[in-house]
Amino acid sequence: MSRGRYIFYSDDVGMKNMNEPVANTFRAMPAMILGLLLALPMSLHAADLKRGEEIFNTSCVSCHGPKGRPDPDSALVKALGVTPANFSDALFNSREPASDWKIVVTQGGPALGFSAAMPAFGDTLTEQDIDSVLAYIKTLGGEHDYPDGDLNLFLPVRTKKAFPEDEWVWKQRYSAQDGDNSWKNTIEYEFRIGQRFQGVVELTHEMAGSESDFGHVEPGFKYVLVHNRAAGHILTLGSNLGVPLNSEADWELLPYLAFGKILNEHWTLQSSSRLKLDLEDSDQSSAEFAGVVHWLHTEKPRSIFPGLELVAEVPFERGSGPDRKDAVQWSVLPQARIGLNKRGNIALNTGLELPLNDHDRYDWRAYVYFIWDFADGGLFEGW
Repeated sequence: MSRGRYIFYSDDVGMKNMNEPVANTFRAMPAMILGLLLALPMSLHAADLKRGEEIFNTSCVSCHGPKGRPDPDSALVKALGVTPANFSDALFNSREPASDWKIVVTQGGPALGFSAAMPAFGDTLTEQDIDSVLAYIKTLGGEHDYPDGDLNLFLPVRTKKAFPEDEWVWKQRYSAQDGDNSWKNTIEYEFRIGQRFQGVVELTHEMAGSESDFGHVEPGFKYVLVHNRAAGHILTLGSNLGVPLNSEADWELLPYLAFGKILNEHWTLQSSSRLKLDLEDSDQSSAEFAGVVHWLHTEKPRSIFPGLELVAEVPFERGSGPDRKDAVQWSVLPQARIGLNKRGNIALNTGLELPLNDHDRYDWRAYVYFIWDFADGGLFEGW
């Protein structure tokens, strides 16, 4: 359920076009950011696995089975009318955030649009007991290398996300500029491959004035380099290849590194570094740094979660004369994640991007993303 780079560079493609102080800052920034974020502590409740096992065997085993695998042939399970969750399935166990399970255990299945056969334990178990049983349940998936669902942070607008997804995203961007407004639509399909990989396919369509064309189809991948649920961070390598669909578009290569960090129970941070390499006209290439913080002010997925994003783009070729571009093009992007259903796997992300310098690029840009994390249910489930 959605809630999250070392920098690739080459002197041959454009770093030599930047002045040395900017280039040195550009090279050092990812390492400084990563070092700072890895040093930040993550607030976690201490869990007692032995106590968690006792609670599971007392309160959960009759439906979910002694090893977390429900028996579909048991009379009790048949009487429920729904198959209980299989906690022994490593993919299911890993992709589900314990924070969502905590809502279900505390308030019952209907709290997130699941069956009423899942009772509420909030009046019979303490919060510490619930944390302990959830920690024990997380062990029932066995040894695996799937990143944990608690690292599945909210999808930002510009910052690349680190967590591998099973998701559809419809992205819309409106750019306002004097006499040259434009609209860009992107359909993105993301799918998990094995434990650490994700495949992705994007299709873009752009409209400006009376002109309307498909822009690129972008196949790509994402690979999780590092993930640590206890420390609350994830680091991912990825790349897309932009294949032009009209004569005005160029071939593009878009490698990136994406990082996600749970700062504490109320704040998350994500950052990314990306190269946008025009393979036919290197003067149009650039590098991009982006970072975003989200405020998780409530545990309920159906809510509005504000975020603030900062983007710095470094053009490889700045031009000359009065049209010379700034060495670093800054923009700020306030945004909000809006959970539409109880599970939050169907959501909107809206944002408004404002340039802080180099205002000739655009006056402002508005974004609306429609997100469907189909691994957590269909379009008509969880409402």
